[in-house]
Amino acid sequence: MAKIAIVDDSRLARTFWVGCLKKLECELVEIEPTSLGDVLKSLRENRPDILLTDYLMPNCSGTTLVGAIHEDPRLTSIKILMISAHHDEDIREYMEGHGVNAFLSKPVDPKDLVEQVLDLMDQVESGN
Repeated sequence: MAKIAIVDDSRLARTFWVGCLKKLECELVEIEPTSLGDVLKSLRENRPDILLTDYLMPNCSGTTLVGAIHEDPRLTSIKILMISAHHDEDIREYMEGHGVNAFLSKPVDPKDLVEQVLDLMDQVESGN
């Protein structure tokens, strides 16, 4: 069973993501991004297969978080799905070039979210 960590500064958004994904066969862990250090600690403790995170967060930006994950050998296997209110193709390309496996723009259609997560779950299971 895949484990998915959800990191978003908005409790409402985290609740929405959980609601969209709860029907999947996976374990969901919500992480409030109070600081980069706290998020990394929680990721190390929970050992998720997939991370769903927001691009812009006040205490821990998605860009900084992705960079820190890729610098930590204990976390580099995590598949990352980034969600952003920015509809800028340059941001998408930049993030995908820096280790983000999937990117969705808000407002997110729940079907698109589930589809992306299922794809990442398949990647985890196949070892890709």
